Amino acid sequence: MKKGFTLAEVLITIGIIGVVAAMTMPVLIAAHRKHIVVTKLEKVYSVFNQAVRTSIVEHGDVTEWVIDCGNSNDVKCTTEEALEWFNEYIGKYLQITDITKRDDNTGFYVFLNDGTILDIANFIYDINFYLNKKAIDNPKQGINSFYFRFQPVLDPNLDKDKNKYSVKSTFEPYAWNWDGTREGLLNPSNVMACGGRYNNYCGKLIQYEGWKIPDDYPFKF
Repeated sequence: MKKGFTLAEVLITIGIIGVVAAMTMPVLIAAHRKHIVVTKLEKVYSVFNQAVRTSIVEHGDVTEWVIDCGNSNDVKCTTEEALEWFNEYIGKYLQITDITKRDDNTGFYVFLNDGTILDIANFIYDINFYLNKKAIDNPKQGINSFYFRFQPVLDPNLDKDKNKYSVKSTFEPYAWNWDGTREGLLNPSNVMACGGRYNNYCGKLIQYEGWKIPDDYPFKF
């Protein structure tokens, strides 16, 4: 009767375990990284919009207190003016650890208590969301940074049709010039598409999928 394993059998077993681990670990690591991305996206979406709802209770309808700071081609507000507005209507309802101005004075960074960052331009409505501080110095749109918009009122100088999915009273993933379809979020002929030149729609794609990163997502984690 065989009472134990031979050294060769033990080594073979260890080798098999090692092979299985080598095959499964990258999958588990990728799944964990995806979970972190989705969790942080959902959280910032929730807390920012909760801040908007709280501000509405205090200040009235969002269209009454949103500021006209122009657009990316015609910025009307200084960093100080944009920051003053943000602190009064949004910032005081968020859990913020620090706020610093951009080096070029074109906007400011809002550091949230979970380590994520909002990068807000002086024209206010375009907001880049960084998963962590390292992403500021090495941004990878669709991986560690994602574009959002807070645009309750359409600037009269902007195209209404291209902004039909952007003008909302809530903080939403970037959707300028989107056609409303899933295919449109992934169509590389649109430079904004996830997998296009700028990857600005990646956050919208994740939201569209029910806050999940789909199998055909163009980037690996």
